[in-house]
Amino acid sequence: MRIELKGIAISPGVALGKVVLLNRAKMIVERKRIDPSLIDSEKERFLAAVNKSKEQLLSIKEGLDLKDGEDHLQILNFNLMMLEDELFSEEVLRTIEKEGVNAEWAITSVLSRKSEAFKYVDDIYMKERLADIYHIGQRILRNLHGVHDEIVDLEEDSVIVAHDVSPIDVVGFAKHRAVGLVTDIGGSTSHSAIVAKSLGIPTVMGLEDITLRVSPGDLIFVDGFKGVVVVNPLESELEEFRRRKSEFQAVERRLRSYVNLPGKTLDGRRIRVSANIEIADEVDMAICYGAEGIGMYRTEFLFTGSVYFPTEDEQFEDYKRVVTTFNSPYVTIRTLDIGGDKFPAGMEPSKELNPALGLRGIRFSLKDEKVFRTQIRAILRASEFGRIRILIPMVSTLIEIQRVKEIIDEVSGSLSFNPSWEIGVMIETPSAAIMAYEIAEEVDFISIGTNDLIQYTLAVDRVNEHVSYLFSPFHPAVLRLLNQVVEGASVKGIPVGVCGEMAGQLACVPLLVGMGVDELSMNVHAIPKVKKLLNCITFKDSKEIVKNVLKLKTAQDVREFVVSSIMEKWGESLPDECISEILYD
Repeated sequence: MRIELKGIAISPGVALGKVVLLNRAKMIVERKRIDPSLIDSEKERFLAAVNKSKEQLLSIKEGLDLKDGEDHLQILNFNLMMLEDELFSEEVLRTIEKEGVNAEWAITSVLSRKSEAFKYVDDIYMKERLADIYHIGQRILRNLHGVHDEIVDLEEDSVIVAHDVSPIDVVGFAKHRAVGLVTDIGGSTSHSAIVAKSLGIPTVMGLEDITLRVSPGDLIFVDGFKGVVVVNPLESELEEFRRRKSEFQAVERRLRSYVNLPGKTLDGRRIRVSANIEIADEVDMAICYGAEGIGMYRTEFLFTGSVYFPTEDEQFEDYKRVVTTFNSPYVTIRTLDIGGDKFPAGMEPSKELNPALGLRGIRFSLKDEKVFRTQIRAILRASEFGRIRILIPMVSTLIEIQRVKEIIDEVSGSLSFNPSWEIGVMIETPSAAIMAYEIAEEVDFISIGTNDLIQYTLAVDRVNEHVSYLFSPFHPAVLRLLNQVVEGASVKGIPVGVCGEMAGQLACVPLLVGMGVDELSMNVHAIPKVKKLLNCITFKDSKEIVKNVLKLKTAQDVREFVVSSIMEKWGESLPDECISEILYD
């Protein structure tokens, strides 16, 4: 029977193959009383299962070739770190001893308490950080029961269907030739989703009950662009799906031919095309897709992906790896952008009523200077190995910038060498955008975070289905504010980049180029198309488009004018994959 489901588009691409149903349900755990004389042996049983789990991950780590090891070493190290976390193990051991219960029950009890701590946290990102701990807990439980945990060789064109998957499983499936992945639960911020995206596996998550609606061997079509999955497609659809699969593979090959293009317009305007990355693993993927720099390294995952704040040395090694791996004039590292209800899994979350407008970004960092100074020190230490730009998020006043500069100077003075760095500000609040001229006097560069800037300017929560239709990068107010930022910075000779999603939207690129933006930083998968588009347009005509657009009054009018102008001026030189995105995205 044909089934069509809509989930969350995680990793772009299309796949057509046979279902491999992963039956890795949670272990059923019973509470058993342990005789006091056997408590020590029960503790040893738990520790043996933890050590077995470590051995499994180390075996996977050793089995990676050099390239894969560079791509996913941090994923494995993260899981190993959780297994070595003394706080978690000690809590389980205390539960075994204090309650006189079996190791399985103690593990489940500890995980339940952690889950209860996040019961009232709405933030999806934090809920999925907790899911990482559950994956490790399930691995330990399987080892307590001696359950075989290896991934068998898959046939070609296998699509994994699972209730949930750990990031380690994703790495394993990729190495065993899986061409697609779909799950009942999970979202775009999950560790597994990040890995799937970095590996380029077409993935759809959040399908709720896909595991109950498929059988092993069913034919399944996965559209990672739209988040659509079709099980047992009709014969009349198969030809279309095979065509789309073949077309996607052909487009991927064409895109690879664009990666070496320079970030430059036809009339010679230089625009650096850089990558936004979440974890150090993505650096190699950024290089593969032609990134000319790291325009923004979001460091949140180092913190929220852990059960404790990372040490200075742990951060230093991570930043050093990014700097030394990428042969670029500079790497831009954004300081910690957490707060509200985004905290490491072991910390008590805040109960702010409106965390998006609360203690987050630089506000959190300046409130907890110890954490901030540790991060700054680690970043400055890494600057000994390459040029680093420090990017400050969620700025709304000049006083914040001035205090940050004081702290950086103080930390720099405490080091045994003279570090070199540049400081920049994320323009993502309307107050910062309006004060761009004054901000430019304080910093070395400016980076516009269009996602939040649009949200705050239009008072629209883009993930709220009731108002998301109002969220538009083409809104005249947004464009006028962006233009004001670029103009304010250019007067002071300060370079301006855009690191929000707008930078990777093809129809928006001529607008940003015409305003005079110097750098576009985006998801790695968008880089080849943006490079191709840049090499087909002119700075001169882009400026003319901006001049006319700034006179328009509605987002619809702006979009229609921009699209028609692009097609009229450069349509004949653009490849089909660029045209289709400009017209329909």
